[in-house]
Amino acid sequence: MFRSKDQQEVQELEKEGAKAISVQPDEPIKFSDENYVMVVGEERTVLKPHALEDPHVRELISTLLRWINDVLEGSRIIVRHIVDDLYDGQVLGELLATLTKEDLNVVGVTQSSYMQKNKLKYLLEKVDELLGITHPSQRKWSLTRIHSKDVVAILHLMVALARFFRCQLPLPRNVTIKMIHVKQLENRMETDLFEEVITGDDIGPIAPAPVGAEKDVFDKLFEEAPEKLQAVKRSLCQFSSRVLQELDIFIGDIESQFGTGVYLILMLGLLEGYFVPLYQFHYNPVGFDEKLDNMKLVFRLLEDCGLPQKRTKPEDLVHMDLKSTLRVLYAIFGKYKSTFQQQHPTTPTTPTTPQAPSGASAV
Repeated sequence: MFRSKDQQEVQELEKEGAKAISVQPDEPIKFSDENYVMVVGEERTVLKPHALEDPHVRELISTLLRWINDVLEGSRIIVRHIVDDLYDGQVLGELLATLTKEDLNVVGVTQSSYMQKNKLKYLLEKVDELLGITHPSQRKWSLTRIHSKDVVAILHLMVALARFFRCQLPLPRNVTIKMIHVKQLENRMETDLFEEVITGDDIGPIAPAPVGAEKDVFDKLFEEAPEKLQAVKRSLCQFSSRVLQELDIFIGDIESQFGTGVYLILMLGLLEGYFVPLYQFHYNPVGFDEKLDNMKLVFRLLEDCGLPQKRTKPEDLVHMDLKSTLRVLYAIFGKYKSTFQQQHPTTPTTPTTPQAPSGASAV
């Protein structure tokens, strides 16, 4: 508790802090009393007032809550608050158990802080194992920060899990939270405003194939012969361009151009000899949801023509995952190459066939 020894000094410190980080006059920094009980050299990082009211932050929190509740739907658990419902490890344990389909054998609901921390420690070690984290510097959360209800640490953890387990809801990109770094000097308090990056442009890691699953040609290609990827991409671009040239479409970038699903729909229609009505898909898709709708239609068309995709999900292609895109395109090429080349004898160089090292299954 702050001891009101000199109220004037407190007011001066507030003014100094506001000036140091150059905030607008209508947005002064107001520290709670406890922020002034600091020893010389002590540093703290706190949320800037109203930081969580930023529309992008609110959208991220809302999306994460929807994802968590979707995952836990069968458990009859409803999560309403990203911090209060996750800090003690109870919901986190249920979430991990559901996502990994493992019995984590953790203690149930407990009010004991000691037991909660023990549970969290075990669960966060499990998260490290899943994400391949081998050093604390690789993560942006900790047991202490999560149990103390640090919203930034909890958001970092949930975003990492959502990305790893291929959350099908579109996570907003480039979300930042305004923070204040406070340091107590000999005779003054030094403050600095910065933005903590929660999500960037990247989509993060994705879950690996199930343990024990046999690796296919592309798994081996990516792991053992990445130098051959460019040749495979180049020749599949040539094949795709040749098919789509009837519509004056040229393929130069496999990941981005096939990520909307539109060109795959058109390509399958040309190869199969049918026309997909424009009202059945989004020709100019806007946002993740419309692209995902298109890609789900692609997967239905692939299944109809005898090319079910068991290793790949529609959202993988929307996320422009190269391995998944190559799998789908190579499956199409494998089925139609003979008839297409007969009908188009001037077809340029045929796609390079990925050579499967020993032990790899066919695509």
